[in-house]
Amino acid sequence: MPDIDPKESLLLVDDTPANLEILIRLFQKEGYKVRAVTNGPMALRAAENDLPDLILLDVSMPEMDGYEVCRKLKESESLNKIPVIFISALSEVFDKVTAFEAGGVDYITKPIHFEEALARVRTHLALRKYQRLIEEKNLELHRALEQLKEAQGQLINSEKLASLGVLTAGIAHEINNPISFIYSSSLGLEKNIHFFLDIQKRYEAIIKRSNVDMIKELEEYKSENDFDERMTELTALSENIITGSRRISGIVRSLRLFARLDENDLKEIDLHENIDSTLVLLHHKLSNKISIVKRYGDIPPVPCFPARISQVFMNILSNAIEAMEATGENQGTGEIIISTGLCSQGELNCVKVDFRDTGPGIPEDLLEKVLDPFFTTKPVGKGMGLGLSISNNIIREHGGKIKVFNNTPNGAVFQLFLPLKNRI
Repeated sequence: MPDIDPKESLLLVDDTPANLEILIRLFQKEGYKVRAVTNGPMALRAAENDLPDLILLDVSMPEMDGYEVCRKLKESESLNKIPVIFISALSEVFDKVTAFEAGGVDYITKPIHFEEALARVRTHLALRKYQRLIEEKNLELHRALEQLKEAQGQLINSEKLASLGVLTAGIAHEINNPISFIYSSSLGLEKNIHFFLDIQKRYEAIIKRSNVDMIKELEEYKSENDFDERMTELTALSENIITGSRRISGIVRSLRLFARLDENDLKEIDLHENIDSTLVLLHHKLSNKISIVKRYGDIPPVPCFPARISQVFMNILSNAIEAMEATGENQGTGEIIISTGLCSQGELNCVKVDFRDTGPGIPEDLLEKVLDPFFTTKPVGKGMGLGLSISNNIIREHGGKIKVFNNTPNGAVFQLFLPLKNRI
């Protein structure tokens, strides 16, 4: 006996009991589980109650013909994957096109040649088995893809948290300076305010008394306490407070732009604003040795995920700064040139963002590896080698790409291409 899965079941539908009796006996002999019904409504109920692996369906039946039964099977979410083989007598008018359009996978004719019928049943049961395996594998692949996306999201968040950790000290330093301005200016301002309030009270006393000696005494008091200098200082202190407050606002705003959790919201943004915000956060690392040269072009807003793009800018700029900090004698000296403009990549109109540094560049044998995950030239503990790999994935998710090459005469170049969808 052929190797038949004992769980494979057939549902036979024919309004002629004699035909059913023959088919039941023959298929049971081959090891299949067989059920039989004599009309369309009974077939639908039987299939719903106990899902068969395949249905052999007579075309010509009273009340509901085989075509209609098959259509109703295919309309049901739970039954539409069951393969249906039509049975039709040679003397009957059988429309093959209608049969296949109704959802049938094959047909056999009466009188039934059992070897042919058995071969067709085996073929379609095997196809259904493989279809189920494919569906299961697709489901597994879908789950694996979701897990990979989740893992990638965790890696992105880990890299972002690492970037934020690196930035913490610098941000504290950046915020500490303007706060010091504000605090010291506030103390001086408070002292001068008290002085001017005292002056005001003395003037009020003079006005009341109209005492010339008091006026002379007041002028001497002003001279002894540097009245004119205090007036000048008062203006300077006020300007310091305003400058410090604006600096803090800029740092906080830039940090919010970098850390915002809008990963699922595609927005049209000003890339220049994102670059400037990233530079504010990296100001402490630039010191006075690394200068930033901006050559911004006239570019439109770009559709992207703002927080992810900010992370790309952060990774590329941080790498450039660290490279220039390790250039030997003149550690940290040099410049980073950031330019933007429009270009074409194939049929796509793109915005190009170009980062050029004057660091040592990238060894030629490593150029093809810099975007690979976990590749790093940093000492152990100084980096996981995920920053540029994650940046590459982020740009690819946006439909763009990153090009990396060495600058002339020295330094590295990172070019980002971001497509402008629905723009001419």
